[in-house]
Amino acid sequence: MRPLATALLSIGFSLCLALGNPVWAADIWYLGQKIPDPQQPWRASDYALLQKALKQIDLSQPDALPRRSGQYTGAIYRRLISEENFRYQLNIYLPLELRQLEAQAMLEQLKELMRVYFNFRAKLQPYGSEALGLMSYSLRQQAVQFTLTVEYWTTLAKNEQQNPARLQGLAETKQGAAMLTSSALDYLALTSQFGHHDLALYANELAALMPELYVHLDIEARDELRTRLTTLASDHPLPPVKTALADLLPVLQVVETDLRDKSAQPLADEPAPKPNLNLKFEPDF
Repeated sequence: MRPLATALLSIGFSLCLALGNPVWAADIWYLGQKIPDPQQPWRASDYALLQKALKQIDLSQPDALPRRSGQYTGAIYRRLISEENFRYQLNIYLPLELRQLEAQAMLEQLKELMRVYFNFRAKLQPYGSEALGLMSYSLRQQAVQFTLTVEYWTTLAKNEQQNPARLQGLAETKQGAAMLTSSALDYLALTSQFGHHDLALYANELAALMPELYVHLDIEARDELRTRLTTLASDHPLPPVKTALADLLPVLQVVETDLRDKSAQPLADEPAPKPNLNLKFEPDF
């Protein structure tokens, strides 16, 4: 551990120097790998750079990935899951197509980063808090992607909205979101692999972001989600997790009632044809 501690002290000093003097430090390095600037919002390309760096670090140096509460690496991890990173995607003054491509690329990079942080062979996850934080952040990214999808959908004419190819694409996006949501709940059951405090924090993060994603799921996925949450809220061995999920359920039920009420409303009547104001009197003879 002594060489690692020395390396981290050196890296921490380098990071502090770089962050304190951004004009002097064009590049930032962590354990010999170039990483994006933690002081600036990240784009998909920054995530790709970080993912490449962390893969190399994880192969050469055990227990060296940035941690949520790390004295020197905390700034890196906090930027990794920062809401500011969605700023580009939610900027309505930028072309929608570019923002959609950015959202998809970000989601792909987050999946790769989760593979770096998760160790499925370990009895106890070495980066449990960070891995769960990445999962909840990925759900937030999925919700942002749906926001952009809805924005795009509203720009289409009605006949385009009924285009089979577009409907298929929308269905696949919803299916992907349902699978990601289901996977997110799976981790709550891994009480032997994750610390209890980490699972409690994760459950509260899920409860905070779930309603935003829930509204975009198909009715079957929503029903399945509420059923699973009901079971977890009743049977989960950790009281803080049970409380967080129990508090979430009535919120989702209100959202569900609102969604069903809206879907039951009749479609607005087609506008009446405009009267012909160019009237001509033709005598009948």
